[in-house]
Amino acid sequence: MLPIFSQFPEGQIIAFALVLLRILSFVVAMPVIGTHNVPVQVKVLLSLVLSMVLFPILKFQQAELIKISDAVVFLAVREIFIGLFLGYLMRLFFFAISIAGEIIGISSGLASAQLFNPAMGTSSSVLEQFYTILATLFFFGLNGHHLFLLGLGKSFEIVPLADVAIKTAGFTSIVVGFQAVLLIGIKMAAPVMISILLTNLAMGVLGRAVPQMNVFVTSLQVTFLVTMFVLIITVPFFVEEMEVLLRGMSDQFMSAMRVL
Repeated sequence: MLPIFSQFPEGQIIAFALVLLRILSFVVAMPVIGTHNVPVQVKVLLSLVLSMVLFPILKFQQAELIKISDAVVFLAVREIFIGLFLGYLMRLFFFAISIAGEIIGISSGLASAQLFNPAMGTSSSVLEQFYTILATLFFFGLNGHHLFLLGLGKSFEIVPLADVAIKTAGFTSIVVGFQAVLLIGIKMAAPVMISILLTNLAMGVLGRAVPQMNVFVTSLQVTFLVTMFVLIITVPFFVEEMEVLLRGMSDQFMSAMRVL
């Protein structure tokens, strides 16, 4: 054991390691910071800083430290699972935005323009990446990181380290969360979807009325203009929905911890 660690009781060292495991797993799984383009050193350093800030606040009784030391392997696996669970639950906010962007891209025909997304390691449409960047800006602008960091700190009160019980009810939160994400994604894409549907119907009628006109080429240009116009005028609605989604994900985050 290193000399610096010999100054602390073994139980406290193990407890700090478990706190670090939960926070590190959370940071790795969370959006923005947990992506591939953020260096591993940054994630580890951020996890260490958060652990050193939170650990002195946590109060451990001697009996709890003994209990932690006796089941350290099981608790280590459990802390990794809890951190990953909470991190991916936090990603639901961005999944809804990605779904909306992908639906709009497919409806408008812009989904064929694919760009490589280095953050996710996959290709995605231009609109999906635009929506993701916009959601990231609003996420930090609406202090979303404050909400989830507060939730991470509360997780040690709701799910203490010495609690060796495992509850499976938390998995239902993921199912409910994905259902809400899908509905919100469709709701956010609905104005553009309806506008494009009406545009296609109008172009179909125009094509029947004027057979000499190349409807296919003209409809692509008109659809693009309609999509951009609707996106611009629905920005306030988009911001409002993102704020509602963020608050809902925060509540879902807290309720999921209570059933872990």
